[in-house]
Amino acid sequence: MRYLVIQLENLLLLAVGFVIGWFVVTTVPQQVTIGSFPNWLLSTAVATALVALGGRFVFDGTFQALGAGLVASSSLSAFLLIYEVVR
Repeated sequence: MRYLVIQLENLLLLAVGFVIGWFVVTTVPQQVTIGSFPNWLLSTAVATALVALGGRFVFDGTFQALGAGLVASSSLSAFLLIYEVVR
C-alpha cells in the first residue's frame, strides 16, 4: 500500500510540474516586458531558468517527479515558441 501511495504522489507531482512549467513559460512573459526584448526571448529565458530548477530537483533527490515535469513542459513550451518564431 505504501508503494501505491508513493507512486500516486509522484504522478501528482509530475502533473503539477507540467502545469507549472507550461503556465510560467506561456503566460508570465506576456505580462512582463523588459526593454525592447521580444516575448519569445523572454519566454526562452524563463524556460531556461525552469529547466535549471527542475534539473536541481531531479538530481538533488527532492521532488524528482516535479522536476521532471518542469523540465519536460518548460523545454517543450520553449521549443514550440521558438518554432513559431522561426517558421
